[in-house]
Amino acid sequence: MPWHNDSDLANYGFLMQTQVYLLPPTIEYILVRITLVGIGLSVVGSLLSVFLVCYVPIRSDALFSVCNMCIALIGAQLAFAGAENVFPEKIMCKVSTASLHYLFLAVHTWSLAFSIHMLLKLFRFLHGKRTKRRFILASVGWVGPIIVVATTAVVAGDGYGDERLCWLSVDNGSVWAFVGPVCFICSVNLLVLFLVLLVQYRHDSKKALPPITRLGNLLTTIITQLPVTNVTWLFGVVPAKFVAFQYLFVMLNASQGMIIFTCHMMCSSQIRNLLKTRFHGVPPPDGAKNEELTKSDSTGNTQSLEMDIVGAEGLRAIAMSKKRDS
Repeated sequence: MPWHNDSDLANYGFLMQTQVYLLPPTIEYILVRITLVGIGLSVVGSLLSVFLVCYVPIRSDALFSVCNMCIALIGAQLAFAGAENVFPEKIMCKVSTASLHYLFLAVHTWSLAFSIHMLLKLFRFLHGKRTKRRFILASVGWVGPIIVVATTAVVAGDGYGDERLCWLSVDNGSVWAFVGPVCFICSVNLLVLFLVLLVQYRHDSKKALPPITRLGNLLTTIITQLPVTNVTWLFGVVPAKFVAFQYLFVMLNASQGMIIFTCHMMCSSQIRNLLKTRFHGVPPPDGAKNEELTKSDSTGNTQSLEMDIVGAEGLRAIAMSKKRDS
């Protein structure tokens, strides 16, 4: 049978499908265009997120995980945009499939690393041992996918590079080497998110906050954490005949990098305050800083729990440097 690759079908939807992926040509065309536009926005958002992590004075394991996740996402999406259109040869299609498998798994394993950090923070485990924590997170984020990809290549090497698309084969079940780990990671992240919301709710209840304030805190936590938990990838396991879920899956996940930048990064009051410090050279008052750090230690609010900001001294150093430059 001659080699043939249908590059026109390159939309995000097929990544999570465990059955033969067939949709009407019109819908396929729309999904491909949504994918390409989403990838463009996502790469820009991911680059901005990486820039922010490097620019503001934050030494957080959470943002260390998010930064690496954005780097993996940039690589995965650029590889995705090229894999279905640049490599018509079968051997190159297999190589690109292995690359996509690794990079997209890395996106998810780094989201798992983020959840591991949240658990370590909640239970105060390995407190003050940054090197050990970073080693654990890096092992999960970058080494974990290598093990999965290498095992898949040995067990079902011929499944790399399907006859329709440069991706894992549905026919021999090798696609589960991606779908299985993704579903497991998303389930763990969802459980951690529930735990964080529970801690947040209990803390707000002890402080006797008004119900509307408690609800607002919970919604803020959900909005800021959902983009980095990857739970929207679960929409992809719904059969392709349910077209509405395909649209949701492609729109939410193809543009994931921009959603991370908008919801997770810019919705953080701490990052906004640090940007103001960078731009204007005025550190926040000690009282506000101490209150914020106390909140970070005692709640599950993603905006505060996930970030370990350098202290007031660091902010003052930035302010002084800003004044000297001016």
